[in-house]
Amino acid sequence: MPRIIRMVILGMMLTVFALTKDARSLKDKRNIARGGKVFQSSTYGYGVPQNAIDGNRASNWAQKSCTHTNRDMSPWWRLDLQKTYKINTVTITNRRDCCCKRIHLAELRIGDSPDDNGNTNPICTVISSILPGTSKTFECNGMEGRYINIVITGRREYLTLCEVEVDGEAISVDTNDKTCN
Repeated sequence: MPRIIRMVILGMMLTVFALTKDARSLKDKRNIARGGKVFQSSTYGYGVPQNAIDGNRASNWAQKSCTHTNRDMSPWWRLDLQKTYKINTVTITNRRDCCCKRIHLAELRIGDSPDDNGNTNPICTVISSILPGTSKTFECNGMEGRYINIVITGRREYLTLCEVEVDGEAISVDTNDKTCN
């Protein structure tokens, strides 16, 4: 077999191996946010809440992939995962083209309560900062919840999120549990 054909075959085999490895790592780290339903306190322009879970980390407003509320008092964004999960991490992508400090001191909340639009659930973290156009991952250490909220409490502000990704495992319900009557 000529050397060039062997090199082409080897290159193809390495490509298949790399694609398989990438697919495996994507499968292991599934973004459960993509299957959820989203809501926010209000909507400015084309900044609909679905933009934060569209799988696109584009961080300039003109790219039409970021959420945007009006200048609300305590603006919020909520993801309903449709069932309870153990949440490992939440990754948030901040806006690049302006206004990157708006996200500062927002609360990331996780829980099962829909009260006050989910804004009373336990806090995973308070976001001190996210650099412009970057994504930051927050460890939530298995907190359980159906709702993922990002809320800026106590001030009148715009809330803009360019992507929200959630890694977690569904909590299985044991229907054979006899401890409850």
